[in-house]
Amino acid sequence: MFNRRFWVCALFLLFCTHGLSFAAETESVGKTPKPLPDDPARMELLRLQIFLDQAGFRPGKLDGLSGEFTQKAADRLCDGLGIPRGKMPDVSHIANPYRQYTVGEDDAKWVGPTASTPEEQEKLKALLYGSLWEAVAERFHCDLNFLQELNPQFKDLAVGSVIRVPDVKEFLMADVKLLEKQRSERQIAEKQAAAATPTPAPAVSSEPTVAPFDLSKPVQAPKPQSLAAATPVPTPAPTPTPTPEPQRRLVLLRAERLIEVYEGDHIVACFPCTPGSTEIPVPEGKWKITGNILLPYFRWDKSILETGVRSETAYNLPPGPNSPVGIVWMGINRPSVGMHGTNSPDRIGRNQSHGCIRLANWDAFAMCQLVKKGTPLEVR
Repeated sequence: MFNRRFWVCALFLLFCTHGLSFAAETESVGKTPKPLPDDPARMELLRLQIFLDQAGFRPGKLDGLSGEFTQKAADRLCDGLGIPRGKMPDVSHIANPYRQYTVGEDDAKWVGPTASTPEEQEKLKALLYGSLWEAVAERFHCDLNFLQELNPQFKDLAVGSVIRVPDVKEFLMADVKLLEKQRSERQIAEKQAAAATPTPAPAVSSEPTVAPFDLSKPVQAPKPQSLAAATPVPTPAPTPTPTPEPQRRLVLLRAERLIEVYEGDHIVACFPCTPGSTEIPVPEGKWKITGNILLPYFRWDKSILETGVRSETAYNLPPGPNSPVGIVWMGINRPSVGMHGTNSPDRIGRNQSHGCIRLANWDAFAMCQLVKKGTPLEVR
């Protein structure tokens, strides 16, 4: 089940991507160039990243290069399997980590005009991707640089372009839109059902209350009924027992910039994140999810972003994948704090946010389907 070649590949990539510690101090030693996408060691590590991504232990953006989130995801996978950390899964079943993809109209419909300031963004109908490169990169869980590295023959993409992409389950904006529609329809149906069901008034009996026994006479035991005369009572069909919904909880490790998902005491998933900033950190403690909104409008308030204090001056930004909160907002019971997507997935864990918890859109969409209102969140 486990592949020892991983460590050789990982060490090789570590050397290729970072060089030896003394290389930067020695003028005679040049920086080793980054391995190409078809380098065998890089392809092997990309296989591992794809495997982790599909198992729910997300390694961050897919690029086939060694990084902290790949290692953290692999460690949590081992925890979930109940095996010592350091044993890597056999990924030989992923024969080729790349496949061909034809850019389609479904990509183009999510590309549109962009703006750089909240004043201008508020005027747009939606905050869409700025290019097909950006849309396709997010679709396949990678950043624009890696996608362009895979396809150097293209300067610009167009509908019909056939390109190479990581062979991963796609993040589709159509799925986001569909789930948002289903949730909205369910909420409307529940409200209509509640409004159409009248509250029954308590029954008022016109008869006087009668004691179950006439206490003025001895209590007479009922006469036994013969088995032959007894009317058989049919045995009701057993009611199927519904499968209990998993009780999940989240643990945010601020220092590791990682969200762990548990069912009971068993870890089932993890997601890299950007947890606040030095000035406005995500507060430690025990919280809970209070909302789970897809394609949200975002109230952009400079005062909240800089100080955490709400002001009267704000802009109402339309929804879309390039919204500052991405494609989903999962609020917690702390004013103006929540978990959400981002318009800069390549910077997850490498920059700071304004007190909230950022995830790549493809990770945020997966997480929003694992949690619900009331799900506990512990920040450590």
